[in-house]
Amino acid sequence: MCVGIHYHRGLAVASAETAVAAATERARRAGEASPAGARTRGALGPYRPTQSLSPAGARTRGALSAFRRDGAGRGPGQVVGIRWGQADRMARLAESCGNARGLRDALLIRIMSDCLLRVSEAEALDVSDVEFVRDGLLVTIRRSKTDQEGRGAALFAGPETARLARKWFGTARVDGGPLFRPVNKAGRVAGTRLSGRSVRDIVKERAADAGIEGRVSGHSLRVGSAQSLRDAGATVTELMDAGRWSRVETMAGYVRAQDAAFGPVARLRFGAVPPDAGVRGARRALRRGAGRARVEGKRARRERAKRERKQMRRAAKKVEKRLARIERAVTGS
Repeated sequence: MCVGIHYHRGLAVASAETAVAAATERARRAGEASPAGARTRGALGPYRPTQSLSPAGARTRGALSAFRRDGAGRGPGQVVGIRWGQADRMARLAESCGNARGLRDALLIRIMSDCLLRVSEAEALDVSDVEFVRDGLLVTIRRSKTDQEGRGAALFAGPETARLARKWFGTARVDGGPLFRPVNKAGRVAGTRLSGRSVRDIVKERAADAGIEGRVSGHSLRVGSAQSLRDAGATVTELMDAGRWSRVETMAGYVRAQDAAFGPVARLRFGAVPPDAGVRGARRALRRGAGRARVEGKRARRERAKRERKQMRRAAKKVEKRLARIERAVTGS
């Protein structure tokens, strides 16, 4: 019934999946659903399996499968990605306002772009989470959407972001507490934390000022940075690490256009070369001390594509195994 209601309301399949997951979790916490293979003491023997009362059964799975087929085009779709160059322009325009609010917005834009931050991650940043290092800024994410246990992650932001951070600390006169704070029209910096809604509004407002068209959201800086990384030649593993994604499918949705434009057919058959390939190769050679700055050849591109295909297949197999375990657990319960 839950899946059918969501379908007839015209909602996306993700909404129905979320509702089913929430109902299952609620049943589990209430003790109504027992784990697969659980056994209790009974009258016909020392132990006997218990019957699962999980709301997600075969009919639910079938309804979700039909929903995915018939409602594939639903949902808001992907937001516009704000690439590195666009983010730089937004930050310059914001800083050029010459006030505390513009400076705060410039730092927010650059740090979200450099570190591929989610809105919730940018909102939660404290002054103690940023550390000035050589040639940049070290940003610590203590907890995130894919890190609910709080293991943390250390990210790097560039020298321009570090410059803005020093300038913001001097202007806001803060040495602790929230990093991003509200600023009133008189330029007074509050002591409270900037809300997630305010972060989204700032990104939208500054994107409009920079002439960026399309459906912009607080997620656009993260999406655009992932696309810029892919254009620059980042591998699947590097993208997963930079964006802290737990699922390959999520990351792949951000860079689908780049993978098509510079995929195996485009590269190996028609000789398409990703943007900045020569610059990327030169930087890699200098870092390794080889001193051989040259454009990546066709053979190297073919080997890289082969490695990426292997990585994608391995990741897909892991996902399939995980789904199979979940299905066996639900069926067995």
